[in-house]
Amino acid sequence: MNGEPVFLRAALDYAARGLPVFPCVPRDKIPATKRGFHDATTNPATISRWWRATDCYNIGIRTGAGSGVWILDVDGNDG
Repeated sequence: MNGEPVFLRAALDYAARGLPVFPCVPRDKIPATKRGFHDATTNPATISRWWRATDCYNIGIRTGAGSGVWILDVDGNDG
């Protein structure tokens, strides 16, 4: 794993902890897959394929009922 790009290594680490991940447009929160968060997976082969295309993708983590993870994300000047 040490020779892998940083974002790929992080995405695989999240997935190994049971958190389904998906790629997001670099420097944004927009999903980079057709089905967005519905494409989230813990499958290392799929994750490797996504991040080998470009290591610039941000990492999205599926939240809510699909993963059991809940997040409060406050954007803007007050965030």
